[in-house]
Parts: sequence; C-alpha cells; structure tokens
Amino acid sequence: MWKSNNRVFKRFKLTMIRVLFASVLIVAFSFSTVPAQSPGQVPPKVDEKLQFKPLQKGNSVLSLLPEGGLWVDLKRKWVIADGEICLREGQLEMFACPQGTKEHESVVSVKSSARFVHAALLAVGAKTGTPVKFDPDYIPASGSVIDVICVWKDEKGVVHTISAQQWITKGRSKKTLEHAWVFAGSGFWTEASTGKKRYYGDDGSLICVSNFPTATMDIAVESTKDNNFLEYHANSSKVPEVRTPVRLILVNRPGEVTKKAPKCLEPNAEIFGDVKKWTEAIEAGKEPPKPKSTEPSQDK
Repeated sequence: MWKSNNRVFKRFKLTMIRVLFASVLIVAFSFSTVPAQSPGQVPPKVDEKLQFKPLQKGNSVLSLLPEGGLWVDLKRKWVIADGEICLREGQLEMFACPQGTKEHESVVSVKSSARFVHAALLAVGAKTGTPVKFDPDYIPASGSVIDVICVWKDEKGVVHTISAQQWITKGRSKKTLEHAWVFAGSGFWTEASTGKKRYYGDDGSLICVSNFPTATMDIAVESTKDNNFLEYHANSSKVPEVRTPVRLILVNRPGEVTKKAPKCLEPNAEIFGDVKKWTEAIEAGKEPPKPKSTEPSQDK
C-alpha cells in the first residue's frame, strides 16, 4: 500500500513540475528580446566528432528551443545548454554569453537567450536572489548556488568534463576562479519606443565574472567591470580550441538561497563522473544511468 501511494505521489510531483515548467516557459516567451544571431549569418562547419547529440525529449527531459540547444532534465534537476568556445585568451567580463552578444569577453557562447536559461533554472527549483548593488554601498549578488560543468570532446571523440572555474584564471596567474556562481536573476526593462519588455541578461550578461546589475548569474564577491582593471582571464592552457562545441550542465545545489560567497566544486566531486557517464551514454545511443537522489541535504 505504501509503495503504491509513493508511486502515485511521485507521478503527481512530476506532473506538477511539468505544469510549473510550462508556466515559466510561457512567461519567458512573452518577453521580447534582440535576436542572438544576425540573420543570414552561416557559421563554418565543425568536425562532426566534436558535436553532441541532441537530447531526446521525454517524460522528464523538456526542450526550451524548437531547434534544440537548451533542455531541462527534471529528474536530475539539470539545465543543459549547448554552445561553443569563443575565446581562449584575453580578459573576461563573462564566462558565458548568448550567441551574438559578448563573445569578445566570454569563454563560451551559448545558443539560448539568457531569459530562457533563467526560466530553465526556475524549473529545476533554483531561486533568484538579487543582482549586485553598488549604491550607496557594495552588496554582492545573491541567489541559489549554481554549479557549471563544461563537457567537450577531444579530436578522438573522447568526452571530458571540468568545472567552468578551471577555464578562468585570476589575472595572469595560474590560480583559477575559486568562487561558485549564484542565481542573481537579472531583471526586466521596458523599451520606450515599443513598450515591449526586455530581459537585461540578454545583453550578454548570462554567467558573469565581473559584477553586473544585469547578470543572470554572478559571483558573490566584488569584481570590477572597469575594462582597465578586469581581474579574470581565459585560461588558455586548459580551454579547448575556438569553435569547439561545449555542453554546459547547470546544477542547482540543494539548499536555501545564499548571501555568502560560495566556493566552487572540488576537482574530485562525484558530479563530474556522473555527468561524464551520462554524456557517454547519450553519445552511444544508450539509456543514461538512473539519476541519484536530488533531495536537499540536511547539512548547513
């Protein structure tokens, strides 16, 4: 009897999550934005061995874009965003931006607009906090902690995973970014000429390493956006070649919204192995391993 009730509860819970997701998606589509890529622009071809297979939609995997490139895995509580390397060397204001925006100062450009990534994060249970504030005093961004895992293939087609922080160095040192990102949530503004609402993060400030009040995701420590004093650089010793396809896995850390400065994942964290096995199964056309529990930890 208990097992039967438990199965019913799980089905009900999944149904409610799907309803919530649909509601969030409707909200995201209702706001206008500037196109992420110029009409008629045809990018050069990339080696097929480096490309990722699109995820198959199912009971727990939902696609936010008609052409693919952004998915939500409701069972794993993951957001999956496809993109490519757009910068290997140079100063950074962002780690990731929507295509056609801030590629000159981001490591990865993703196919999706920032507002859809925002909607996807809400669908997996992440909570928005507040973007950074500077006036009258500096107040760091807050929100659910989001781990960003990068997946790519080498020239032999072998799958690799790494934390996004490993692709970012502080200054020209070898010290990589030690802070995790928080879901600040950006915001909306109304275009005077059209009366349409726009999402600030669609300007390029999707996953930031310089503090922006427009950031969808930001680090919760002070980091200037002044071009003369930018703190972070692309880690050319680890970032793959430009135009290498990258699949970003955004994972909401179970727990409450934080206003502290969370640290990034340890290099030996179990999630890297889980993502690698999941990716390898998809690329081989097999059923991915069953997800582990994503229930919130009791640890404070």
